[in-house]
Amino acid sequence: MKWVTGLVALALAGCTSPGNGDGATGPEAKPGGGTIVTPAAMRTEGKVVRTNEKLNFVVLDFGFKRLPRAGQQLGIYRLGKKIGQVRVSGPTWDTYTVADIVEGEIWVGDEARLR
Repeated sequence: MKWVTGLVALALAGCTSPGNGDGATGPEAKPGGGTIVTPAAMRTEGKVVRTNEKLNFVVLDFGFKRLPRAGQQLGIYRLGKKIGQVRVSGPTWDTYTVADIVEGEIWVGDEARLR
């Protein structure tokens, strides 16, 4: 009988919401007055793992992050400073994609981020 009482208590505890009980979750967001934070897993950020200067393309590895769509342009950063730009052309496989170099001298290890 004690375990039934415990289960009921757990079930009821999960039904309550934090706060003052009126269903409000906190102050309302003000239009144009906040910062939007994107979870790390949803960001489009990758690393340059191969470059081919003759054919003017790079191979990008996005690990567990979201892969960009074909045609998207990404900024290339080295030590936090933008040094170039690429346009995703494909193909994509697993965590990798290919992008054409639009501008800049890009090295292995540089970071790729949405512009």
